[in-house]
Amino acid sequence: MRNDTGLRNRRTAGLVGVVLFHALLIYALVSGLAQGVVKVIQQKVEVSVISEPPPPPPPPPPPKIEKVVPAAAPPAPKAYVPPVVNPPPQVQSANAIAATTSDPAPQPTPKPAAEAPKGPISAKANCSHRENPEYPSKAQEDEIQGVVRVVFSVGGDGKFSGLTDISFDGGIPPRYRSGFKSAITAALQGYTCQANSQLSQEFGFKLDSGS
Repeated sequence: MRNDTGLRNRRTAGLVGVVLFHALLIYALVSGLAQGVVKVIQQKVEVSVISEPPPPPPPPPPPKIEKVVPAAAPPAPKAYVPPVVNPPPQVQSANAIAATTSDPAPQPTPKPAAEAPKGPISAKANCSHRENPEYPSKAQEDEIQGVVRVVFSVGGDGKFSGLTDISFDGGIPPRYRSGFKSAITAALQGYTCQANSQLSQEFGFKLDSGS
């Protein structure tokens, strides 16, 4: 009996030891494996967090391109072309044809307008009032005599308007001619003659007569 009890106690103690050994082994394995798994997972997480860059921002939307359509130029105005209208045919009556074919009545010949006399006319025949010029005093003192011929114009009022021509004969020296011209011009201022005419007159200066 004593041997069976000892054997049983040894078996129980061995069994307990084996169980404890296995328990310790399992605990050691479980704790070591758990820490290894945690470290591996932590390394993977850290590596994944460090190695992977953040995703790039989305690209901006492309600019909206608006198509510019140029405004069409207004059409050039067309030149106005008047419609061609053909005139209606003219129908001549018998009276019109007869009037056209008959000889036209002769027109009266116009009378020529009165022409102004050509060239100077005589002052004696066409002046109602004439005056004699005064003898120039210097020529009279020096006994200068001679004949002066003048052509002068008369305006619409019949009055003297200006000398056109004057000539002296050889008996009047040049230095006395201005005095004779002044005396004749003063006398012509008092003439009354045919209006709008050109007249001529001859003046003789002699010591024994007036003109």
